[in-house]
Amino acid sequence: MAKWGEGDPRWIVEERADATNVNNWHWTERDATNWSSDKLKFLLLGLSVEAEEGKCEVTEVSKVEGEASINNRKGKLIFFYEWNLKAIWTGKNKTSTLGC
Repeated sequence: MAKWGEGDPRWIVEERADATNVNNWHWTERDATNWSSDKLKFLLLGLSVEAEEGKCEVTEVSKVEGEASINNRKGKLIFFYEWNLKAIWTGKNKTSTLGC
């Protein structure tokens, strides 16, 4: 640990009277749950995979539960997320129609 007054010059918060978190040097956290929930629904709904054997398409996203956050420490972004998703899909192969 540095002696008083011999610290890293990047720690400019100590020199500020208002103690502002300049350039997000210290830990900041933002909730991204609503944005990522909407984005997951948007990306999954209508998702289609097609191959020689057949085709599968997501028709409904029935459950999106969880949370997400974006953290910033010393200018580096750190993402935390945990999701539980449930989707309904239909599929067709060469001989029959499938669904779940």
